[in-house]
Amino acid sequence: MTHPSPLPDRSPVARGRARARHTRDAVVETALRLFSEHGYLAVRVEDIAREAGISRATFYKYFSEREEILAALLTRLLDDQAAAQVDRVHADGAAGPDGTTPDVSTRVRALAREVAERTLEREELARFVYALPVRHEALLNVEPLRRPRACRQLDGLLAEAGATGELRADVPLGAARAHVHAAIETALRAWATGQAPDALAEVDRQLDLALYGVLGLPHAG
Repeated sequence: MTHPSPLPDRSPVARGRARARHTRDAVVETALRLFSEHGYLAVRVEDIAREAGISRATFYKYFSEREEILAALLTRLLDDQAAAQVDRVHADGAAGPDGTTPDVSTRVRALAREVAERTLEREELARFVYALPVRHEALLNVEPLRRPRACRQLDGLLAEAGATGELRADVPLGAARAHVHAAIETALRAWATGQAPDALAEVDRQLDLALYGVLGLPHAG
């Protein structure tokens, strides 16, 4: 026996929430277009509100400042990156056909490459976000559980490295996390600003340097 699908919630509260999500998304998309066309510093709140068809007062209902839009854009990009399912043998540490389990560095590299590949699928957003002269960690000043999933996945892998002894004893876990996140950000910034034509190759290069530092690995080159 089949059961009918539940009817969508058409209550005033549900409609209000849907309108709010639509308005917020429209503001973010409008801001991205204006930032890309004119540069972040040249775009004012008034410009975003006018192009989005809302008042300044409505803008401030959703964002207290322009920087919050940058955080929303970065979070959207990172959440898109994390939506990809990394091969289980790399992401979850499951044993492969030969019975061996990949080490943390292998799984970090696999996840980082997946993140970079997903980034390239949204080139306009990625080039804008990674060309900004703003440290992304400053934009992600949120509670740990609200950090984008890609960040949490990498943090978890490095915590595992600390628990298994793969992390250098003289490197605090927080420093290792910051080092690896910065390596990926540096690689994608180099690509976005035209300093590195191949984003994936640059991610590999920067991670090679970062992992050599925090895990004490032999240099791949």
